[in-house]
This record gives sequence, C-alpha cells and structure tokens, in this order.
Amino acid sequence: MDRDTARERIRQLKTEIELHNYEYYVLDSPRIPDAAFDALMRELKSLEDEFADLVTPDSPTQRVGGTPLGGFTTVRHRVPMLSLSNMFSEEDVVLFDARVRRALGQDDPIEYLTEIKMDGLAISLRYEKGLLVEGSTRGDGATGEDVTANVRTVRSIPMNLGSMGGRIPTLVEIRGEMVMFRRDFEALNAARAASGDPLFANPRNAAAGTLRQLDPRITASRPLHLVAYALGETSEDLVLPTQKSLLDWIAGVGFRISPFVRLVRTPAEMWAATREISAARSSLPFAADGIVFKVNEISLQRALGQTAKEPRWASAWKFPPEEKETRLENIIISIGRTGVATPVAVLTPVEIDGSIVARATLHNDDEVKRLGILIGDTVVVRKAGSVIPEILGPVLSARTGIEHPFIMPAVCPVCGSQLVRIEDEAATKCVNASCPAQVRERLLHWCSKDAMDIQGIGEAVVDQLVTVELAHDVADLYDLTEEQLLQLERMGSLVARKLLVHLEESKGRGLARVLYAMGVPQVGEVGARDLAQAFGSMETLASATPESLIHVYGIGEKTAENITAFFQEEHNRTLVERLRKAGVHMEGVAAPGAHGPLSGKVFVFTGELSTMARSKAQELVRALGAETSETVSRKVTTLVAGSAAGSKMARARRLKIEILDEQQFLSLVGQGT
Repeated sequence: MDRDTARERIRQLKTEIELHNYEYYVLDSPRIPDAAFDALMRELKSLEDEFADLVTPDSPTQRVGGTPLGGFTTVRHRVPMLSLSNMFSEEDVVLFDARVRRALGQDDPIEYLTEIKMDGLAISLRYEKGLLVEGSTRGDGATGEDVTANVRTVRSIPMNLGSMGGRIPTLVEIRGEMVMFRRDFEALNAARAASGDPLFANPRNAAAGTLRQLDPRITASRPLHLVAYALGETSEDLVLPTQKSLLDWIAGVGFRISPFVRLVRTPAEMWAATREISAARSSLPFAADGIVFKVNEISLQRALGQTAKEPRWASAWKFPPEEKETRLENIIISIGRTGVATPVAVLTPVEIDGSIVARATLHNDDEVKRLGILIGDTVVVRKAGSVIPEILGPVLSARTGIEHPFIMPAVCPVCGSQLVRIEDEAATKCVNASCPAQVRERLLHWCSKDAMDIQGIGEAVVDQLVTVELAHDVADLYDLTEEQLLQLERMGSLVARKLLVHLEESKGRGLARVLYAMGVPQVGEVGARDLAQAFGSMETLASATPESLIHVYGIGEKTAENITAFFQEEHNRTLVERLRKAGVHMEGVAAPGAHGPLSGKVFVFTGELSTMARSKAQELVRALGAETSETVSRKVTTLVAGSAAGSKMARARRLKIEILDEQQFLSLVGQGT
C-alpha cells in the first residue's frame, strides 16, 4: 500500500472507530460486535506501525495509557469554573425565579432549561481546531490539575470533534461531570474486594480517584463517562443563542448529555420537574444530587452576570438527604487527643447515598439524651450535607421493650482512669494525659495537614509507634532513627528515609503551626495564628501573663487562663524545650490583613460543618476581609452554627449576635454547589 492510500485508509478508520466509540460509550447502542471493532483497531494499528509519520494525537490508538506521571501540573482556567447556589424547598425555587425576573426587570415568565445535577468530578476539555489538547479538573474554580493524559483514555470523550461532522469552532472548552455508572462501580468494587484492595466509598470517589491516577494505564482500565453540560472559553465563530441549543451542539459533536432535559417557564413547572426526577432518582445510571435550573436565553445569562463564586442565572435544587432506618447496636466511647470522651453510635451497616454507614458520632452525653435514643432502638439515619452520618432520632413504634439507656461510663475504656464532666461544658474527659488513646490522637493531630503536615505518618504508623512504645509524645517523633522505623510492619528503608526527611521538613513550619499542633486548650488555628503574630516567639508567649494575653484579639479571660496554665505545667515546658533542642522552629511570621466585603466582621464557628472543615471556613471569611475568633464575646458579629452546636450558640443568642446556619453561611461566602 502506498503512502497516499494508507493516509486515506487511516482517515477512514479513525472516523469509523470514533463513530463506533460514540455509539457504544455514549448512545449505549453498538452496531457491530466487539470482534469487528477489534479488527478495525488492529488494522489501524498495523497501518500506523508501517507509516509511523502518519500517526496523529487524535488517533484512537493513542488513547491507551502511557507511562506514569511524576505529578500533575496546574492549569489556570481562562473562564472560571463557578459553583452554583443551592435550593432546598419549593419556596427557594419561587424566590430564585423572583430574583431572576426582578434583576431583568421582567414580569413575564422566564424560560429555564432543566438538567440533572450529576455527582461526580467536574472537568474542562479544551479543543483547538477540533483536536483535544487539554483536560483539567475544576480544582478551586480558578485553577485545576492537568489530567490530559488520563482524559484521553476515556472512550466517551471525542479526540477530534470533527469525527462527527457539523461545525467545529477554532477554539472551544467543553465542560462536564466525570462519573462512574453504578453498574461499573459495583463491578469495580467486587473486583477490588476479590483482590483484597480497599473499596471505594461511592461512585463519585471512584471517578475522582480514577481520573487523578498518576498512571494513565490505571485510568484506562476503569470505565469512566463524561456527561457534558457547559462551555468555557470559546472562539467567536461559535454562536449559540440558548442553553438548549448549546446542549444540542455538544451532543452533536459526540458527547453524552443529561438524560433529563426540560424547558420550564414557571415555578410550578420547575417544582414539578423536581418531583419527576426525584421519583426517577434511583433508576438513573449514575449518582445524582439534584437538578440544575438555567436561564435558557444566553443573552439573558450575560445580562444577569455572576458573583465571584456563582452565576446569577443558574441554581441547583438539591435532593433531600436520604434517610434510612437501621438498628442502634451499641454506643461506645472514643477518646480524643484532649481527653474528651465522645459517644459513638455503632449501627447495623446501612447504605446511604452510595456508601455504607456503620457509625455516627453522638457528640456528648447531652446529645444522646436530647435525641431520646436507647441502645437496641431502630433509629433514623441520614448524611448531613450528604457527607457526615447523623442520627435523627428513634422509631418509637419499633420498640420492643428490650432496649436500654446509654450510661456514660465512669472510667476511660482505654486506660481505666477516671472520666470527669467538665464544669459548664458538655464534654466529659479522661484525666490521664498519658492515656494511649490520647497519645495516639495527639500524634495524629501533630502530623495532620493543618498542623505540622508530616506526610507519611498516618494511623497505621502512629498505631505501631504507640504500641511498641517508640513515641510517648510528639517530641519523640524527632528522636526516631531509621533503625527504629525499620522495626515497624511494612516499613522499608526507602519509606523510612522519606519519613525522616518529612519530619525534618516539618521543623520549619513556624510558631503558629506548632501552637496549634500542641493542642493548647481553646486555641485553634485562628488563635494560634493571632498569638504567633502578637508575641513572635514561643519563649515570649510562654512567659506572658493573662493580662497581656487578653489584649490579643479573640483571646478571652478563660482562654488566657488556659494558655497560662498550659505553660506552667512542667510536662509542657519540658516538651517545648525538647522540641526546641530537636530543631523545631518556634518563631512567628507576621501576615498582612485582608480587605474585602466582610471587613469589619468577626466570625465564630461552632458545631460540625458538613461541607468543609472548620479551618477551611475560617480561611474563607478571612480571605473576604473578616476576622475570626475561637470564643464568643461582644466583639463577635456572626456565629456560624453547624450540627450539634454547643454552648457558644446559647451565649451568642444571649448577646444577640447574628447566627447563621451552614446553608446561610455558604450563600454568604458564595460556596453553594
């Protein structure tokens, strides 16, 4: 075969193979058997082997994963990948429509496009002259990770938009959700169980974990699908008047789109759409967490614009948390790093929102009483924010009479020391600071990302260090040798040396991190940062009086007394000195304050947030110009209350401080999804 004939045959094969990929992976309707498809691939591969200079990046043979990557590089999104505001009720839907019409100055109904909100990993695909040149994750919306090598292995993603015909712009970014179908997720977990590998919690985690593999061959071996729904940066030669025409164009160039697309014009029709898709939720091939409503006219979208975090022309109605009944088998006690004894519900395992729930925190003895639950009860469980398992209460009609109340034990289940209820607090604590459970949790806290960020020292390593008595406190970590680490299970020389390097790196984290990592009572990340900025060194802080401490913003009298008492304890002074001799840096670095829309406000967070860590929430408001505090005082302007909020909320009410729940807070900082 001559070169020109080979070039034409390769072109034909590429087009035909991509069409079959589209029919198989997008339409779920293959027209040829697997053997015939394999024969086409073999013919193409043979021709490309013979005429190597005719191989192009968009060839189907180039989908196969290449060599592993050393890491992901960063991609800055030319058009930010925004989040969405949330709606949870019919009233929210009515209010969203009213806001849109008011902003547009229209009394007439607005047409909205309705799509399913997939629960996967958002990505952006960049095509130049029809060829796929870049794939990236959403990341923080402004920057993401370059996963081009991995998205090339996903067969539902076209390598060349021209293979389906139609008008192809000079430049277009197609955005969507990478998902794993339920059937594929179940098969993947079954295979992992058979091989002894840890199971994925849910399809979303499986999809995210698969796409972020450094080895593209692993991504290629797992079934991912992209459901496309939006455009990012585009050239001027692509003009689409409506969101519906945008979806039609995306589908026309070979992408899968939402299986549920409706045009609605009134809040009543919008609410009817939520009812329809809620009824069909369990039959969807992929995990979904709601419905997205978008103003259909693109010109109206532009007129409405966006905030820093979300478009004003779109909002997501979220499915109510799935609730399941299961049996409360027992309530056990977990001992934390500060000695707090937390009741934990042991449940008969039940699947909720795609993952198995077997335990749920009950926070404290008062919460157990408030819920009115008995051991042996049938209880109602859900995931707060679709993440954190929580018990809503007992099913009273299911009681048989064999149930019995939980009684907080008088002694620690780990070390046998006395458990003491702290005055004016809901917490009960183990009084033994050397309790192995406390030592374990203190070591884990010291090594955690928000504290000293020591990579490689997780639960398995810490458990062994405590068991073989190589670490009784955090200073012992810096005395470890390679020979000692090699005594641990599954610890080779290379890993041991890496751990020692990470320990050495952690010495330079600075005073604020050290203070937070040491677990000074009532001093969180914010307080540690403020104290480090105010006093500059551990030596100066350790000798500070309560009177000087309360001049630091956010430090009240009780916290000041706790700090003073902490440094008066011989054990803590010895620990600080040992850390100093080990080379741990204990100097502070001043940081400039931020200015923004929340300047002048002071936030306190209490309870558990379901959508993010408390430290992340604090970072958000500080980035917007606010200050944060660990304690409630008259200086505080806003308290954000998560689940199981404690005494801080009661004090905030007495002081008539603004109180926001989690969803109100998310709306305030533009973090709706």
